[in-house]
Amino acid sequence: MSQSSALWTKLQDHDLVVGEQPASGEIDSPWYVKTLTAVSAWIASILLFICIALVFDDLFESVAACLIIGGLMVGGAFIIFRQQGSDFFEHLGLAASLAGQVLIAIAVFQMTDESWFWIWTLGAVFQVVLAITMLHFVHRVFSSFFAAIAFSMALYEVGIAYLFGCVVMFIGAWIWLNEFRSPRYQKMLNAIGYGLVLAMIQIKGTGLFVPRELLWDATVTDYGIRPWMGEALSCAVLLFVVWQLLRKYHVGLTSPIALMAFSSTLLIGLVSLEANGITVGLMILVLGFSSSNRVLMGLGIVSLLSYVSAYYYFLDVTLLEKSMTLLILGLVLLLIRWTLVHCSLFKKALSDA
Repeated sequence: MSQSSALWTKLQDHDLVVGEQPASGEIDSPWYVKTLTAVSAWIASILLFICIALVFDDLFESVAACLIIGGLMVGGAFIIFRQQGSDFFEHLGLAASLAGQVLIAIAVFQMTDESWFWIWTLGAVFQVVLAITMLHFVHRVFSSFFAAIAFSMALYEVGIAYLFGCVVMFIGAWIWLNEFRSPRYQKMLNAIGYGLVLAMIQIKGTGLFVPRELLWDATVTDYGIRPWMGEALSCAVLLFVVWQLLRKYHVGLTSPIALMAFSSTLLIGLVSLEANGITVGLMILVLGFSSSNRVLMGLGIVSLLSYVSAYYYFLDVTLLEKSMTLLILGLVLLLIRWTLVHCSLFKKALSDA
């Protein structure tokens, strides 16, 4: 038995793979060929949907037709993804599924003009089912993103939208902290994790450009929830991430490094009460750095810079005061770096860790 056959048998014994061993020596297409194939599939899909819309011009006025055709398109995409076909058909299935979901959404919104909470909740549950069942990475990213946004809108309808950002943060953090514990479901968890990260960025980014009095609708039932509570819970999630990473690298909770990590996290949480989104960007950056995930690190850096820049831009002070604030902040960061590099106490703690 060859080494590859022995490895495949071992993976089968642990229920990580099923079926026969795939043939070796398969040559994968280069990235530019895949890109051209994807573009061709999306162009073909768009032209096909335009032709359908022109032929069946009364389609969008019929709820039953939207549900039936949308369901068939989603079902067809499900079959295409199960077949493990070419890149062209995979992208064709992705476009068909998204278009089918749009038709289903149109039908649902036409059936009722009230009970928005149940409409958003139903849509979120539908997207969760798609994220689990669809065997396509990009489709799962889209589905998990749409599910998070729909749940956020559902909670907005009952007046507790500010709490949902921390819920998405906790679920996303748990997925990325445990991504290697279930190799069989790693691809699915990674796709869902990316979708939740993008949803976190979008949810926090919306709050930067929309006044709080518009986001917090006074006509909605008030449960005593306030915007600062959501930011406080986001800080609690960031503390949970720091605690899990310290446990992962066997760092004592009473060590100088742990105490400094917890105190810095609390300080950042206090700052984020005014500059919303800093905890989200920092958590994404920390999770990406801990797992050497460059995509997460890039998303964390971009989101963190965006939130800080938006807060700086909307700050109601003069440019001179803004410049002095940046100068002081830069000096404080340089002082922190000098302390970490030259302080013997922290150097000893780092060597022990």
